Amino acid sequence: MKAALLGLPHSGKTLILQALTGLEPSKKEETMGTIKVPDERIDYLSDVYKPKKKTYAEFVVSDFNLPADRESVISSKVKNLVQKADTLILVVRNFDSTLTAELKNPAAEYGKLRDDILLTDILVIEKRFEREAKERKNPPELPTLKKLKALLEEMRFPKEGELTAEELERVVNYNFLSLKKPTVLVNQPEGESEIPSDLRTLLDADGLSAFALSAALEHELAGIAPAEQAAYLKEFGLTEPASRRFVRHIYRGLGLVSFLTAGEDEVRAWPIREGTIAVHAAGKIHTDIEKGFIRAEVVSFDDFKAHGSEAECKKAGTYRLEGKEYVVRDGDIINFRFNV
Repeated sequence: MKAALLGLPHSGKTLILQALTGLEPSKKEETMGTIKVPDERIDYLSDVYKPKKKTYAEFVVSDFNLPADRESVISSKVKNLVQKADTLILVVRNFDSTLTAELKNPAAEYGKLRDDILLTDILVIEKRFEREAKERKNPPELPTLKKLKALLEEMRFPKEGELTAEELERVVNYNFLSLKKPTVLVNQPEGESEIPSDLRTLLDADGLSAFALSAALEHELAGIAPAEQAAYLKEFGLTEPASRRFVRHIYRGLGLVSFLTAGEDEVRAWPIREGTIAVHAAGKIHTDIEKGFIRAEVVSFDDFKAHGSEAECKKAGTYRLEGKEYVVRDGDIINFRFNV
Protein backbone atom coordinates (compact mmCIF):
# COMPACT_ATOMS: atom_id res chain seq x y z
CA MET A 1 0.00 0.00 0.00
CA LYS A 2 1.25 3.47 -0.84
CA ALA A 3 0.51 6.99 0.41
CA ALA A 4 1.70 10.21 -1.25
CA LEU A 5 2.44 13.56 0.40
CA LEU A 6 1.24 16.67 -1.44
CA GLY A 7 1.61 20.24 -0.26
CA LEU A 8 2.48 23.78 -1.22
CA PRO A 9 6.08 25.04 -0.77
CA HIS A 10 7.09 25.52 2.90
CA SER A 11 4.22 23.35 4.19
CA GLY A 12 6.73 21.08 5.94
CA LYS A 13 5.87 17.87 4.13
CA THR A 14 9.52 16.88 3.68
CA LEU A 15 10.13 17.27 7.44
CA ILE A 16 7.04 15.14 8.02
CA LEU A 17 8.50 12.41 5.80
CA GLN A 18 11.72 12.55 7.82
CA ALA A 19 9.80 12.26 11.10
CA LEU A 20 7.73 9.32 9.85
CA THR A 21 10.50 7.35 8.15
CA GLY A 22 13.86 8.61 9.50
CA LEU A 23 15.02 9.38 5.94
CA GLU A 24 17.39 12.24 5.29
CA PRO A 25 16.44 15.04 2.85
CA SER A 26 16.94 14.08 -0.79
CA LYS A 27 17.18 15.90 -4.10
CA LYS A 28 15.49 13.01 -5.89
CA GLU A 29 12.24 13.73 -7.71
CA GLU A 30 10.54 11.12 -5.53
CA THR A 31 11.68 9.96 -2.10
CA MET A 32 10.03 6.81 -0.79
CA GLY A 33 10.14 5.51 2.76
CA THR A 34 8.61 2.60 4.61
CA ILE A 35 6.48 3.28 7.68
CA LYS A 36 5.92 0.65 10.34
CA VAL A 37 2.41 0.73 11.81
CA PRO A 38 2.62 0.89 15.64
CA ASP A 39 0.78 -2.06 17.15
CA GLU A 40 0.75 -2.74 20.90
CA ARG A 41 -0.61 -6.23 20.18
CA ILE A 42 2.64 -7.18 18.45
CA ASP A 43 4.61 -5.86 21.42
CA TYR A 44 2.44 -7.84 23.86
CA LEU A 45 2.67 -11.10 21.90
CA SER A 46 6.43 -10.65 21.56
CA ASP A 47 6.71 -10.44 25.35
CA VAL A 48 4.76 -13.70 25.59
CA TYR A 49 6.49 -15.74 22.87
CA LYS A 50 9.98 -14.16 22.93
CA PRO A 51 10.29 -14.66 19.14
CA LYS A 52 13.45 -14.42 17.08
CA LYS A 53 11.75 -11.75 15.01
CA LYS A 54 8.78 -9.37 15.27
CA THR A 55 7.28 -7.71 12.22
CA TYR A 56 4.83 -4.83 12.13
CA ALA A 57 2.47 -4.03 9.28
CA GLU A 58 3.98 -1.53 6.86
CA PHE A 59 3.08 0.86 4.09
CA VAL A 60 5.11 3.13 1.81
CA VAL A 61 4.92 6.94 1.75
CA SER A 62 6.35 9.20 -0.96
CA ASP A 63 7.42 12.84 -1.04
CA PHE A 64 8.17 14.80 -4.22
CA ASN A 65 10.80 17.41 -4.98
CA LEU A 66 9.37 19.02 -8.10
CA PRO A 67 8.30 22.64 -8.64
CA ALA A 68 4.68 23.47 -9.38
CA ASP A 69 3.63 24.19 -12.96
CA ARG A 70 2.87 27.74 -13.97
CA GLU A 71 -0.84 26.95 -14.29
CA SER A 72 -1.25 24.77 -11.17
CA VAL A 73 0.00 24.28 -7.62
CA ILE A 74 0.85 20.60 -8.14
CA SER A 75 3.38 19.66 -10.80
CA SER A 76 1.92 17.67 -13.70
CA LYS A 77 4.77 15.18 -13.25
CA VAL A 78 3.83 14.74 -9.59
CA LYS A 79 0.23 14.08 -10.64
CA ASN A 80 1.48 11.30 -12.89
CA LEU A 81 3.69 9.87 -10.15
CA VAL A 82 0.87 9.72 -7.58
CA GLN A 83 -1.59 7.93 -9.86
CA LYS A 84 -0.57 4.58 -8.39
CA ALA A 85 -0.86 5.79 -4.79
CA ASP A 86 -3.69 4.35 -2.70
CA THR A 87 -4.23 7.53 -0.69
CA LEU A 88 -3.15 11.18 -0.67
CA ILE A 89 -1.96 13.14 2.35
CA LEU A 90 -2.57 16.85 1.77
CA VAL A 91 -0.20 18.85 3.99
CA VAL A 92 -1.20 22.42 4.88
CA ARG A 93 0.79 24.98 6.87
CA ASN A 94 -0.65 26.49 10.04
CA PHE A 95 2.51 28.12 11.37
CA ASP A 96 4.49 31.27 10.62
CA SER A 97 7.50 30.60 8.42
CA THR A 98 10.63 32.69 7.87
CA LEU A 99 10.98 31.06 4.44
CA THR A 100 7.99 32.85 2.92
CA ALA A 101 6.27 36.22 3.23
CA GLU A 102 2.86 34.60 2.82
CA LEU A 103 0.81 34.46 6.01
CA LYS A 104 -0.40 31.09 7.24
CA ASN A 105 -3.81 30.17 5.83
CA PRO A 106 -4.44 26.42 5.98
CA ALA A 107 -7.99 26.71 4.63
CA ALA A 108 -6.75 28.56 1.54
CA GLU A 109 -3.90 26.07 1.02
CA TYR A 110 -6.33 23.18 1.24
CA GLY A 111 -8.63 24.92 -1.25
CA LYS A 112 -5.79 25.33 -3.76
CA LEU A 113 -4.75 21.68 -3.49
CA ARG A 114 -8.32 20.44 -3.69
CA ASP A 115 -9.26 22.59 -6.67
CA ASP A 116 -6.14 21.57 -8.59
CA ILE A 117 -6.90 17.89 -8.02
CA LEU A 118 -10.56 18.26 -9.00
CA LEU A 119 -9.82 20.26 -12.15
CA THR A 120 -7.18 17.71 -13.17
CA ASP A 121 -9.75 14.90 -13.01
CA ILE A 122 -12.39 16.97 -14.80
CA LEU A 123 -9.92 17.55 -17.63
CA VAL A 124 -9.21 13.80 -17.88
CA ILE A 125 -12.94 13.09 -18.18
CA GLU A 126 -13.47 15.83 -20.78
CA LYS A 127 -10.65 14.44 -22.92
CA ARG A 128 -12.24 10.99 -22.69
CA PHE A 129 -15.56 12.44 -23.84
CA GLU A 130 -13.83 14.13 -26.77
CA ARG A 131 -12.28 10.83 -27.81
CA GLU A 132 -15.61 9.06 -27.48
CA ALA A 133 -17.26 11.63 -29.73
CA LYS A 134 -14.84 10.55 -32.48
CA GLU A 135 -14.73 6.79 -31.76
CA ARG A 136 -18.40 6.23 -30.79
CA LYS A 137 -17.58 2.98 -28.92
CA ASN A 138 -19.91 3.70 -25.98
CA PRO A 139 -17.75 2.03 -23.26
CA PRO A 140 -19.55 0.87 -20.07
CA GLU A 141 -17.84 3.47 -17.85
CA LEU A 142 -19.34 6.49 -19.65
CA PRO A 143 -22.37 6.89 -17.32
CA THR A 144 -20.04 6.73 -14.30
CA LEU A 145 -17.73 9.33 -15.84
CA LYS A 146 -20.69 11.66 -16.40
CA LYS A 147 -21.83 11.16 -12.81
CA LEU A 148 -18.33 11.74 -11.44
CA LYS A 149 -17.86 14.87 -13.56
CA ALA A 150 -21.09 16.33 -12.17
CA LEU A 151 -19.85 15.71 -8.62
CA LEU A 152 -16.42 17.21 -9.29
CA GLU A 153 -17.95 20.31 -10.87
CA GLU A 154 -19.45 21.08 -7.45
CA MET A 155 -15.76 21.65 -6.52
CA ARG A 156 -15.66 19.12 -3.73
CA PHE A 157 -14.41 15.59 -3.27
CA PRO A 158 -16.98 12.84 -3.85
CA LYS A 159 -18.29 11.53 -0.55
CA GLU A 160 -18.53 7.94 0.63
CA GLY A 161 -21.47 6.24 -1.05
CA GLU A 162 -22.00 8.79 -3.84
CA LEU A 163 -20.44 6.28 -6.22
CA THR A 164 -21.25 2.59 -5.80
CA ALA A 165 -18.59 -0.11 -5.60
CA GLU A 166 -19.53 -1.21 -9.12
CA GLU A 167 -19.18 2.34 -10.45
CA LEU A 168 -15.79 2.77 -8.79
CA GLU A 169 -14.62 -0.51 -10.31
CA ARG A 170 -15.60 0.69 -13.81
CA VAL A 171 -13.28 3.72 -13.56
CA VAL A 172 -10.47 2.23 -11.46
CA ASN A 173 -8.02 2.24 -14.39
CA TYR A 174 -8.33 6.03 -14.71
CA ASN A 175 -6.57 6.43 -11.34
CA PHE A 176 -8.56 9.57 -10.51
CA LEU A 177 -6.80 11.60 -7.82
CA SER A 178 -10.12 12.74 -6.33
CA LEU A 179 -11.03 9.12 -5.51
CA LYS A 180 -7.89 8.36 -3.47
CA LYS A 181 -9.48 9.12 -0.08
CA PRO A 182 -7.33 12.15 0.80
CA THR A 183 -6.49 12.95 4.40
CA VAL A 184 -5.55 16.51 5.39
CA LEU A 185 -2.53 16.83 7.67
CA VAL A 186 -2.30 20.22 9.40
CA ASN A 187 1.28 21.13 10.28
CA GLN A 188 0.98 23.29 13.42
CA PRO A 189 3.21 24.79 16.13
CA GLU A 190 4.16 22.64 19.11
CA GLY A 191 1.32 22.13 21.57
CA GLU A 192 -1.53 23.06 19.21
CA SER A 193 -3.94 20.25 18.35
CA GLU A 194 -7.16 21.94 17.22
CA ILE A 195 -8.03 22.04 13.52
CA PRO A 196 -8.77 25.67 12.46
CA SER A 197 -12.54 26.18 12.31
CA ASP A 198 -12.64 27.54 8.74
CA LEU A 199 -10.64 24.55 7.52
CA ARG A 200 -12.87 22.17 9.49
CA THR A 201 -15.94 23.65 7.77
CA LEU A 202 -14.44 22.95 4.34
CA LEU A 203 -13.41 19.41 5.28
CA ASP A 204 -16.83 18.58 6.71
CA ALA A 205 -18.42 19.72 3.44
CA ASP A 206 -16.01 17.47 1.51
CA GLY A 207 -16.35 14.54 3.93
CA LEU A 208 -12.61 14.38 4.59
CA SER A 209 -10.75 13.59 7.79
CA ALA A 210 -7.98 15.76 9.23
CA PHE A 211 -5.11 15.28 11.63
CA ALA A 212 -2.92 17.90 13.31
CA LEU A 213 0.71 17.55 14.37
CA SER A 214 3.89 19.57 14.63
CA ALA A 215 6.44 18.36 12.08
CA ALA A 216 9.22 20.11 13.99
CA LEU A 217 8.30 18.38 17.26
CA GLU A 218 7.83 14.98 15.64
CA HIS A 219 11.18 15.26 13.87
CA GLU A 220 12.87 16.18 17.16
CA LEU A 221 11.18 13.25 18.92
CA ALA A 222 12.35 10.84 16.23
CA GLY A 223 15.93 11.63 17.21
CA ILE A 224 15.41 10.94 20.92
CA ALA A 225 15.92 7.52 22.49
CA PRO A 226 12.56 5.82 23.25
CA ALA A 227 13.35 5.72 26.97
CA GLU A 228 13.66 9.53 27.04
CA GLN A 229 10.64 10.26 24.86
CA ALA A 230 8.05 9.73 27.61
CA ALA A 231 9.42 12.53 29.80
CA TYR A 232 9.74 14.86 26.82
CA LEU A 233 6.17 14.16 25.67
CA LYS A 234 4.81 14.71 29.17
CA GLU A 235 5.86 18.36 28.91
CA PHE A 236 3.36 18.74 26.06
CA GLY A 237 0.63 16.68 27.72
CA LEU A 238 1.13 13.75 25.33
CA THR A 239 1.50 10.02 25.95
CA GLU A 240 2.93 9.10 22.53
CA PRO A 241 4.19 10.95 19.44
CA ALA A 242 1.38 12.27 17.26
CA SER A 243 3.09 10.66 14.29
CA ARG A 244 2.29 7.20 15.71
CA ARG A 245 -1.39 8.08 15.96
CA PHE A 246 -1.30 9.59 12.48
CA VAL A 247 0.19 6.41 10.98
CA ARG A 248 -2.61 4.35 12.52
CA HIS A 249 -5.11 6.92 11.23
CA ILE A 250 -3.81 6.53 7.65
CA TYR A 251 -3.73 2.74 7.97
CA ARG A 252 -7.41 2.67 8.94
CA GLY A 253 -8.17 5.22 6.23
CA LEU A 254 -6.73 2.82 3.66
CA GLY A 255 -9.37 0.31 4.74
CA LEU A 256 -6.77 -2.01 6.24
CA VAL A 257 -6.90 -4.27 9.28
CA SER A 258 -4.27 -6.66 10.64
CA PHE A 259 -4.47 -10.32 11.49
CA LEU A 260 -1.67 -11.72 13.60
CA THR A 261 0.50 -14.83 13.64
CA ALA A 262 2.51 -15.70 16.73
CA GLY A 263 5.15 -18.24 17.65
CA GLU A 264 8.74 -18.66 18.76
CA ASP A 265 10.12 -17.88 15.30
CA GLU A 266 8.14 -14.72 14.59
CA VAL A 267 5.29 -12.53 15.79
CA ARG A 268 3.82 -10.68 12.83
CA ALA A 269 1.01 -8.39 11.75
CA TRP A 270 -0.39 -9.07 8.27
CA PRO A 271 -2.23 -6.18 6.57
CA ILE A 272 -5.40 -7.10 4.67
CA ARG A 273 -8.40 -5.24 3.33
CA GLU A 274 -11.27 -5.07 5.79
CA GLY A 275 -13.76 -7.80 4.82
CA THR A 276 -11.13 -10.28 3.56
CA ILE A 277 -12.15 -13.93 3.98
CA ALA A 278 -9.89 -16.49 5.65
CA VAL A 279 -8.76 -18.32 2.53
CA HIS A 280 -7.57 -15.10 0.92
CA ALA A 281 -5.92 -13.95 4.15
CA ALA A 282 -3.99 -17.23 4.09
CA GLY A 283 -2.69 -16.27 0.66
CA LYS A 284 -1.04 -13.20 2.18
CA ILE A 285 1.34 -15.55 3.96
CA HIS A 286 1.89 -17.93 1.02
CA THR A 287 -0.04 -18.97 -2.06
CA ASP A 288 0.41 -22.64 -1.10
CA ILE A 289 -1.49 -22.02 2.14
CA GLU A 290 -4.38 -20.51 0.18
CA LYS A 291 -4.42 -23.37 -2.35
CA GLY A 292 -4.30 -26.07 0.31
CA PHE A 293 -6.48 -24.31 2.89
CA ILE A 294 -8.19 -26.70 5.33
CA ARG A 295 -9.25 -24.47 8.21
CA ALA A 296 -8.24 -21.47 10.29
CA GLU A 297 -7.65 -21.80 14.02
CA VAL A 298 -8.64 -18.41 15.41
CA VAL A 299 -8.58 -16.56 18.71
CA SER A 300 -9.09 -12.82 19.10
CA PHE A 301 -6.25 -10.83 20.62
CA ASP A 302 -8.55 -9.56 23.38
CA ASP A 303 -9.45 -13.13 24.37
CA PHE A 304 -5.79 -14.19 24.24
CA LYS A 305 -4.80 -11.29 26.48
CA ALA A 306 -7.66 -11.99 28.89
CA HIS A 307 -6.75 -15.68 29.29
CA GLY A 308 -2.99 -15.42 28.88
CA SER A 309 -2.25 -18.29 26.52
CA GLU A 310 -3.55 -20.41 23.66
CA ALA A 311 -4.11 -23.35 26.02
CA GLU A 312 -6.24 -21.27 28.40
CA CYS A 313 -8.25 -19.90 25.46
CA LYS A 314 -9.06 -23.47 24.43
CA LYS A 315 -10.23 -24.25 27.96
CA ALA A 316 -12.41 -21.13 27.96
CA GLY A 317 -13.92 -22.01 24.56
CA THR A 318 -12.68 -18.86 22.84
CA TYR A 319 -10.39 -20.76 20.45
CA ARG A 320 -12.38 -21.39 17.27
CA LEU A 321 -12.16 -23.36 14.03
CA GLU A 322 -13.26 -21.34 11.00
CA GLY A 323 -13.69 -22.19 7.32
CA LYS A 324 -12.74 -20.52 4.04
CA GLU A 325 -15.53 -17.95 4.07
CA TYR A 326 -14.86 -16.65 7.58
CA VAL A 327 -14.39 -12.85 7.47
CA VAL A 328 -11.13 -12.11 9.26
CA ARG A 329 -11.35 -9.45 11.97
CA ASP A 330 -8.78 -6.94 13.09
CA GLY A 331 -6.62 -8.52 15.80
CA ASP A 332 -7.47 -12.15 15.03
CA ILE A 333 -4.56 -14.44 15.91
CA ILE A 334 -4.68 -17.16 13.28
CA ASN A 335 -2.98 -20.48 12.68
CA PHE A 336 -3.79 -21.81 9.20
CA ARG A 337 -4.04 -25.54 8.59
CA PHE A 338 -3.36 -26.54 5.01
CA ASN A 339 -2.34 -29.46 2.81
CA VAL A 340 -0.47 -29.18 -0.49
